Amino acid sequence: MLFLFQNLHRYTLYVALGFVVILSYDAILGFFRNGQLGIGVGSVILLINPILLAGYIFGCHAFRHLSGGKLDCFSCPSGKPKIRYKLWKGVSWLNREHMFWAWASMIWVAFADIYVRMVAVGTWTDYNTWGY
Repeated sequence: MLFLFQNLHRYTLYVALGFVVILSYDAILGFFRNGQLGIGVGSVILLINPILLAGYIFGCHAFRHLSGGKLDCFSCPSGKPKIRYKLWKGVSWLNREHMFWAWASMIWVAFADIYVRMVAVGTWTDYNTWGY
């Protein structure tokens, strides 16, 4: 039972990856208004949101294990372990600052939600290149 609970962290990784994909799609849509390409403060805020979340998720020890932590030999003759070793090293680099990514993404998600809400109700103005 305890091991199942511990592995729940690994399963939530896949759900979190889905959120990064959805938020990335939303950020890309934020650069278009009425079919016109442009940029605004809100679109930049929405772009930073999945970047910080991806830094947190791809630095997670569960993703580190998935990318190459379960291999016993990185110097094996096959080419795959070397590619996975490079991926594992990159994930390990992100993992060293995992707490930074956690705090930065948590604060930024809250800020992005507040920003979108304030613009939606008309309290704040979203300065942009579309002219309105």
